[in-house]
Amino acid sequence: MMAKKTFNRDNSGRFASKQETNGDAPQLAVNQMVEMVSNALLTRQLWLQKQLDPRRDIDDECGFPKVISREDYRILYDREPVARRVVEILPQESWMVQPTVTETADVDNPTEFEKAWDTLDNDLRGVSWYQDEEGSPIWEHLKRVDILSGIGSYGVLLLGVNDGKKLHEPLEHRQGMKLTFLRSFDQSLTDVTVLEKDVTNPRFGQPVTYSLKFNDENLETTTAGQDLTEHAVHWTRVIHIADNLQSSEIFGTPRMQTPFNNLSTIRKVSAGSGEMYWKGAFPGLSMETHPQMGGDVDVDTNAVKDKMEQFMNGLQRYLLTKGMHVNSLATQVVDPTPQINIQIDLVCIQIAVPKRVFIGSERGELASSQDTKAWNGRLQNRQINYITPRIIVPFVDRLIAIGVLPEPEGYSATWPDLTSLTEDEKATIANKRTEAMAKYIQGSVEAILPPMDFLVRELGYTEDQAEVILDKVMADFKEPGERTDEDGLGRVVKITEGEDDEP
Repeated sequence: MMAKKTFNRDNSGRFASKQETNGDAPQLAVNQMVEMVSNALLTRQLWLQKQLDPRRDIDDECGFPKVISREDYRILYDREPVARRVVEILPQESWMVQPTVTETADVDNPTEFEKAWDTLDNDLRGVSWYQDEEGSPIWEHLKRVDILSGIGSYGVLLLGVNDGKKLHEPLEHRQGMKLTFLRSFDQSLTDVTVLEKDVTNPRFGQPVTYSLKFNDENLETTTAGQDLTEHAVHWTRVIHIADNLQSSEIFGTPRMQTPFNNLSTIRKVSAGSGEMYWKGAFPGLSMETHPQMGGDVDVDTNAVKDKMEQFMNGLQRYLLTKGMHVNSLATQVVDPTPQINIQIDLVCIQIAVPKRVFIGSERGELASSQDTKAWNGRLQNRQINYITPRIIVPFVDRLIAIGVLPEPEGYSATWPDLTSLTEDEKATIANKRTEAMAKYIQGSVEAILPPMDFLVRELGYTEDQAEVILDKVMADFKEPGERTDEDGLGRVVKITEGEDDEP
């Protein structure tokens, strides 16, 4: 008969085991594993308690919630400008440019897939003859769901198609399917009601059914005839989008979660500064009786109150008192700017965004080129490694799977280069290169640094570009009956025809 263990806590709080009978080897192994894990967790908990001051709870002292609900995130997003900026800055900056979806590189001969993609938004616009992909409502909807998915743990994009079925029924492939509408939902309007539990299913752990609220109660814009009910929606009609994924594939980390305490502090300071100004900027008045009248003085408080009401709220700019002296109290107003600035600094550190970019300062051009280059690099990384695989590809693949788009041999999404130079930057570089060339010629520096080396090493041209420039210089420098060549120092010299060439 195999031994069996049961577990009880000893005096230290750890799990202790004792032998029992009527067990088996597999159960014993499981029990031993439970014991090891439980003891490890308890040890970690005791260690954390020793590291923290048990006399104070910072979250309780500062009024920060222990658990942040999705409603808390939505309220902060709706009412606090800094919190909204935290959620929107990466999507807004990433979608400043729009990608191009193509099947082949031949722009003169579009494929059936490319033609269908270019006309995909026709039914979303209603009656429209607009054909340019730039400014398409498709990109606006994808940008919108990118923003909303960061308020909570995820967001969804609902696909409306003309299949004639209910929302809770799965979509099936059918030729000639049309995309009739798109609608975005943040987590506060969404619930995952059923998950795939079959471990052999490729979608194991993924949502099967959603419950979507079609009326946003946060906006309070209910109109007559608007659908106020919740609808069950099958996953084939939904594009699930989650940012900052970690161990879960469907629930990401809300963008406001890490800086939540700082955002709450900004809200307190900004609200407190308004209250402070309201109460402290206007000097208070103290009305005192003369000491010669003694301590027991009969004051007509109602008459004094009426006089003060006329002075404070009316146009009367004088006070008539009898037997009393009026003193003006000092104002108590403190500038909240330093307190708010340090919180914004901490927010920018936590979300890894340059402060000038975050606050949208008009002095943003004063930021270093290294900061700009690093920021553009992060945006490109997000475009390529998040927006394309997590938003654009699932969206296009789903439309192909249900028959809205024809099946291509393959497609790609290409983003414009954010690091390309602006016209002002190009003009500045050209001006500096011209000045450097003029000084190079005037100073006869070619005796030390040949023209080819100067163009390639100092001015940054490629060797092919430098050769074209030097060939043009030689051609312009040559006169009839003469030819040009370089001497031993790399200088361009004239050689008259008929003269013997020196080796």
